[in-house]
Amino acid sequence: MKDSQHEDTKANDTVIIWNMAIGSALAWEIAKLLGSKHPYLAPLSVILCQQTTFNQTVQLSLRRAVGTILGILLTVLIATHIQLNGWFLGLLLLLGSYCTKWLNLDMKVLHQVALTILFVFVFEEHSKSYALDRMRDTSIGVIVAVVLQFIWFRFITWKKRNA
Repeated sequence: MKDSQHEDTKANDTVIIWNMAIGSALAWEIAKLLGSKHPYLAPLSVILCQQTTFNQTVQLSLRRAVGTILGILLTVLIATHIQLNGWFLGLLLLLGSYCTKWLNLDMKVLHQVALTILFVFVFEEHSKSYALDRMRDTSIGVIVAVVLQFIWFRFITWKKRNA
């Protein structure tokens, strides 16, 4: 039984490795095709969202998307009216974290909100398209991650049934 579990783990690791590589390439090219100036954000979502099961990948992808959207909304609404400094960043993070808590969202969403606030707060000043690119490219990345995981999940299920 241990050998079977070990083989399943090795096979699953291989699927994740292939999904990250293929998914990152696809996500980058799709983001570029759709006009992104920050196409690295799409593969970032592919890499972060790849999990060992289809359900885990979907759950993490949804959390990443929700956290990114919430973080962008808060930052874009407020950051245009404040200075770029550590104190205001801290206040934005505090506000974003408490909004996440108030909405009863989990810690994975909270981390996505916080990361998005940080990056949009800093990079939007240097590149006015960063927030839009982050939203679009995160969406591309999570969709690619879920689709690839779904394809592998279906293939592995089919393979086991026909073995």
